[in-house]
Parts: sequence; C-alpha cells; structure tokens
Amino acid sequence: MTISSNLSLRITAILLAGFVALQLLIVAATTLPSRGDDQRPYNLPLPAQARAIVDALDRVPAAQRGDLVGALNGGLYSVSVEPRLPGATPQATPDLDLLAGYYARALPGRRLVVNGRRPLLGRMIGSRPRPARFFAPVTVAVELRDGSAAVLTSQPSASMRRFLRSRSWLGALSGLIVLSILALAVRQTARPLLRLAREVRGFGTNLDAPDLPVTGPREIRELAQSFNDMKARIRELMAERTRVLAAIAHDMRTYLTRLRLRAEFIDDARHRDGAVRDLDEMAALLDDTLFFAQGEAGAAEPVRLDLTATAAALVAVRRELGDAVTIDPAQELWVRATPLSVRRILGNLIDNGLRYGDAVTVRFDTAGDRIALIVEDDGCGVPPEVLARLGEPFNRLDASRNRETGGAGLGLAIVRALAGRDGAEVLFANRAEGGLRVTVRYPAAASGAVREP
Repeated sequence: MTISSNLSLRITAILLAGFVALQLLIVAATTLPSRGDDQRPYNLPLPAQARAIVDALDRVPAAQRGDLVGALNGGLYSVSVEPRLPGATPQATPDLDLLAGYYARALPGRRLVVNGRRPLLGRMIGSRPRPARFFAPVTVAVELRDGSAAVLTSQPSASMRRFLRSRSWLGALSGLIVLSILALAVRQTARPLLRLAREVRGFGTNLDAPDLPVTGPREIRELAQSFNDMKARIRELMAERTRVLAAIAHDMRTYLTRLRLRAEFIDDARHRDGAVRDLDEMAALLDDTLFFAQGEAGAAEPVRLDLTATAAALVAVRRELGDAVTIDPAQELWVRATPLSVRRILGNLIDNGLRYGDAVTVRFDTAGDRIALIVEDDGCGVPPEVLARLGEPFNRLDASRNRETGGAGLGLAIVRALAGRDGAEVLFANRAEGGLRVTVRYPAAASGAVREP
C-alpha cells in the first residue's frame, strides 16, 4: 500500500508535511523572546546592563561614541546619544514609574527620564508591560557627564527592523506557497469525489449515463466501481420492469380485443356502449402506463430542436381539430430535447388544460441558459396543498378513474418523466387570474437545423 493509492495516507501525509513546514517557518521567523525579565518588560536592557552602557559611553571620547553606538545597536533595543536630556512627558503610567525606579537604583547620582505613551489599543489591552512595543516605544534617557544623554529605546535599531521586515515577508511568502500546495493537493484528491457527486445527480435523469472511470486512490476506485455496479443493477431492474409491463400489456390487449368483440353481441345498446367505453379506458390506461415506464427507462438522446416551430406545428393540428388553443408568436428558440418527447409533453399539457378549462395558451420565455415552454389554461386552478404533488404517478384531483374527467393520473407524470429525461425542469403554479400554469424549462442550445430521428 502506497501513499498515492490510499486516500487516508494521502491526506495524513499532506497535513503532516504542511504542519512541519509551518513549524519550521515559525521557528525561523520567531527570534524574539516572548517575554523578558521582570525589570525589562519592554525589551530594554536590564538596569545593570544600562549602567554598563552609560559607563562605556562616558569613558569613550565623543568622537568615538558613534562606533560604540553602532556596535550596541544590534539587538532588540536601540541606543543613541542626544545633545541633552529630553524632558519628561506627562503621560506616565504606574508601570513606567516602576521601571524608572529600577533604573534609578542602578544608576545612582545620574539624572534619567523614562518616557512612553499608551498604545492605540491600550484602552482594550491595558498598559500592562508587553514584550515589545514597536508602535509605542518606551525610552530611558540617562544624562552623561558632559551633559549629553544616552537614550535607550525599546525598539530594534533601523538595521534590525529591516532584517525582521525581510524575514517577515519571507515567512509570509513561504506560508502562501505552502497553503497553495496544500490547496492543490486537496483539490486533486477531492476531484474524483466531485465527479462522483455529479454523476449521482445526473443518474436520476439519465439511466444510460456512462460509467465512472475507475481511477484515483484505492477508496475512490472502490467507490466508483460500486457506483457503476449499482447503476448496472438499477438499469437491469428498470429494463425488467418495462419488459414485464410490456408483456402484461400485450396479453391484456388480447383479452380486451376478445371482450370488445363479445361486447358487440350485447343486445342492450346502453350496456353495450358502457362496456365498450370501459374497455377503451382500460386500453388507454395500459398504453399510458407502458409509455410512462418506457419514458423512465430512457430512449433517444436529446438533439438540437427549434422549440417554437415544434410547438406551433402541434398547435396548428389541434386547432384544425377544433381545440381552443392559441400560441404567442416567438422567434426561433433552440433547445436540447427529444422531438417526440416535446410533442408528447405539449399534447398532454394541452389535453390537461382543455379538460379543466375552456381555452389553452402556449407561450415562451427565456432566462439565462434556459428556455421555458409555458402552457396556461383558464380553469379553476389547483388547491395550493395539491400543487406539490402534481406530476406524481396515478395522482389526480378527481377520485374516479373516468378518463372524461381526468384519466388515470398519468398525464402530468409522463410530462415530468419525459422532461426529466431531456434535462428539463417542470414547475406548476396557479395563475392570479385563475387557471393552472405549467412551465417546462429546457436547456438552451445554439441555433441550427433539427436532426429528427
């Protein structure tokens, strides 16, 4: 078992490598102590060290003090020599008074001034001594024998600040590189999972979708293979169901034909017509059930189709038959769909609208990469609590199974199944002025000639 073939080991190795790299960066960049001695809370030299510095500056001739100051300015504090002792600032705090006492005891007989101001965040974090105050440094000025003053500042010298700044940029850049590598590695590891998620979502509308490639770490390969096996089993079950329904429909049609012939010998015309009508309804129910099963099992692949031309041709035929159907003119709207499915969907929606209303209107709408086929009727609409159940198989408002008042409840279910197979979305809504609005939103396609099967 190698790291590249095991997802758990890959993620563990990536996290471990990132953690080690981060720790190395922290060790390399962190050279400042977290806290100094109690008597040097601002990275200032200890009082004894300050006395040694002052004594050394006193002993060195004024012309050589610059070299000594440069030698001393390599640590966490800076040293300078001013012409005279600076004045005290009125913003002294208790901790600065305490610090002044430490230095006064270490430097008896010398005048000194400790200055400092409250940091910008001092109101929130308080004035408690901090390891470093780069933006609000503390200064300890000690008068020398010649009247000048040695000034100790709790801030690294300019050369040290440049050094720390360069190391900070280096650490930040290294951190970004590490994060980029980690992000790329995690993305490469998670890509098969994202592909699997897309395939799972698409499998609900396309049973004939190609199998997932069995690649990647061992866990991903096993998951992809299991998913492919599940798809094959579901396809087999759906095909078996269709074959069973087809066999039942074939046998039932044989018996229905015999019964219809025998019904012709019924002397009572009323009973004869009722029997023939019942047999016709049974045959239509079988046809709808078989068509619904075949539609869910999949059929032809979607092609580029002019939706407006297909709908206009079907509406023209229905108007010739006397149906009250109108269509709003629209420019060419090309979608990805199956021609037979579009005609069956529109036919079912028109039948449904005329069954519950007097007139049906067909129109179109575009939004983004979707083109909507909208069918509206002027009926009484649907109760709001029933809208969510429209499109379910054998679900209808009329509790009877009389095809004159609604059929077996497969019309809208067939619409939803055929639309889903073409990647379309079906929405049901009541019109404000009364009636039902059914919207079928197809994926748009570039214009071009339709390739009818």
